[in-house]
Amino acid sequence: MRNKVYIVLFISIVFITSSCENNIEVIRNMGKEKDLPQVSADNIEILYSDSARVKIQIISPSIVRYNLPNKMYTEFSKGLTVNQFDTAHNIEATITAQHALYRDQEKLWKAWGNVLARNHKTGEELSTEELFWDQEKGIIYSTKFSRISNADGVFYDDGGFEAKEDMSQWHMIGIKGSVNIKDNGNEN
Repeated sequence: MRNKVYIVLFISIVFITSSCENNIEVIRNMGKEKDLPQVSADNIEILYSDSARVKIQIISPSIVRYNLPNKMYTEFSKGLTVNQFDTAHNIEATITAQHALYRDQEKLWKAWGNVLARNHKTGEELSTEELFWDQEKGIIYSTKFSRISNADGVFYDDGGFEAKEDMSQWHMIGIKGSVNIKDNGNEN
């Protein structure tokens, strides 16, 4: 009887130890941080100010923030609206998009999906499928089809555009469009 108990015990120990798996990759990854967001929130409003004056307001239905060493970015997966204010706290410009991403290390914004930028003071309007804002260089640009309308007409480009971040000094690639010409009354 005692031999049977030892045999059952021996078989149990063999079974238990043989069913364990020591996958070295699994063990190495046990203590590592996962690709989980540090912050996530719904229905947010972010205000950027300078000298106690609100400069920029960002409104979004959803925000997710990742702070991993090689992956520091903020994602606005359900779109956003950005309002820029002048010194009198009037909305100077507005940008809307269906999706946006901000990369901290590059100081680069990327917006895509029905991007619309409007300068309320000049009436200029930009629509494109993708827009970048490089804060370091102080420029906005796109490599996608874009449409710009202003007092001078409507301009289209096939190869993208580049402009100052205040939407001035446009440089368009593959430009097409219609231009409004003012008649100054000369019959010559």
